[in-house]
Parts: sequence; structure tokens; C-alpha cells
Amino acid sequence: MRKNSLSGKINVGCLVITLLLIVGGYVGFEFGRIYLSKYILTRKILEIAGDASKMGQTGNIFPNERSIADAILVEVENLSLDIPYDNILVNRDKQYVTINVTWEGDIVIPKYTYHFVFHLEEKRKIVY
Repeated sequence: MRKNSLSGKINVGCLVITLLLIVGGYVGFEFGRIYLSKYILTRKILEIAGDASKMGQTGNIFPNERSIADAILVEVENLSLDIPYDNILVNRDKQYVTINVTWEGDIVIPKYTYHFVFHLEEKRKIVY
């Protein structure tokens, strides 16, 4: 065993494990980046829906549905995501504020493309 390490040879199993760790790390990074962005966007939508549900409070931040969608688009641009305005649906009635966002995209890994679709929905009761 000592002879192999002196001549610069390594075990094949060690090489395979190292390659699997590198490939797994790369794939994990690509998927983790997307799921972290999804988590952050979900939290931002929750925050915006909470602000939009405060109708009777002083300083009503969002007077209409367009301003809510614009606030979501600002957060989308801050996260460098590709979500068009058509994929953001805001509905405010007398009782609830509902925000639906659909995010579609591709994770491109050499020789494989994974298509994902996330439907993010937040519904908050309006507080007067």
C-alpha cells in the first residue's frame, strides 16, 4: 500500500468517490440556487400580501392590484428571476387579497435539462 502512494497512484474507489462528490456538488448547487430563490420569493410575496391586506390602516401602501404586481416585479428583478408580468395574478375583493405567481424555467446541466414550474400562492384576510 505504501508503494502505490509513493509512485503517485491512487485507488480507483477514491477517484470515483471524488468524482461523485464533485458532480453531486455541482448538481446540488444548480438546484439549490433555484430552491433558495423560490424560498426568498415566497417570503417576499407573503410580506407584500400582508402589507396589501391592511386596507383601513394609515399609510395604505398598495392602492390597487397593479401596484401589488409592480411590487412583486421589483422583488423578482432584485432576485434576477425571469417571471413576466403575465404570470402574476392579483385579486383583491372585500375579504381577501390573493396573489398567484407562476415561475417556469429550466435548469441546464450538461446533457440534461430539468424544466420546473412553481405555483406560489398567498391569500390573506383584509384587515380594516
